Amino acid sequence: MNLLLAAVLAATSVTNPQLKDAEAVLAYLKAHPGDIALVSEGIRHNAGRSTPFASAAKIIHLAAYADAVRKGTVKPGEKVKVARWNAYHLPGTDGGAHEAALKRLKPGDTVTLDQVVSAMIEESDNAAPDLLRDRLGAKTLDRIAKTALTSLNGEILKRFGGCAQDAEACLKAYVAAGKPVTVTLPGYDEQADWSATVNKVKPSVLRGVLSRLAKDPVAKKHLEWPMRQPGADPDTLVIGTKGGALPGVITETMYTIQPGGKPKVTVFAMRGLPADTWASGVRSYAHQQFIVRMATDPAFMKRVRAAVK
Repeated sequence: MNLLLAAVLAATSVTNPQLKDAEAVLAYLKAHPGDIALVSEGIRHNAGRSTPFASAAKIIHLAAYADAVRKGTVKPGEKVKVARWNAYHLPGTDGGAHEAALKRLKPGDTVTLDQVVSAMIEESDNAAPDLLRDRLGAKTLDRIAKTALTSLNGEILKRFGGCAQDAEACLKAYVAAGKPVTVTLPGYDEQADWSATVNKVKPSVLRGVLSRLAKDPVAKKHLEWPMRQPGADPDTLVIGTKGGALPGVITETMYTIQPGGKPKVTVFAMRGLPADTWASGVRSYAHQQFIVRMATDPAFMKRVRAAVK
């Protein structure tokens, strides 16, 4: 999730375009083509440009985990001490995701590695990918991402937590100390400037990763968590997804499967969003509506393709 969500949602005045629905997202795409990346069926808009993806980049960690399970180098039932997982958590910076994951899982002293992965995808816990990164190896993740993928918590400690070292050293020292640190966060504009510099991956790379994960049983179980929610109807549409948001950035990596069909894989990212535009999108999830409509409404998909030609 984001760092400043509650404050922005409460205090932002409306002066810029509002992302209230799929049509509004399409209009924003037309007006700001340079600030949006979209890779889907027959669409490669800014596909090769390195783009900040916030928590959507966690599908890289999921891919590394699924590969390791398939190779037998890790087991889903591997025990992880909750105290160790907590050591990677940076309170107040993930929208309460870590606490929500612990509430859902109701662990004792340990959780399984697979439960940690579930927290990374469902609640978007930021401690989980750092734990996985140490367990699976940074080089493994970098090979999948085709770029150096640093720790988001490490980057927060470096930029806002007073750590003078690089992000990896900041995280390592924080975990070793084993003491939670409260980070003082600046305003929206400074956070948005920072958000544009972290978790940057090429959209075409993420689409390739997600296309592979859409066929992987280990990954599918986690990505298709929305289908376990009340009201989900797998007989109408199956959705596998991982999104992310940081100030100024809204992203989604999603596949959809209609009855009898194959996965339709879409990677979407918006960057440089004004505070009120960003807040409206975080509230409405209009970008998700946009992707689902692309996948299920051929006429709408035709309009999107025309917009990015």
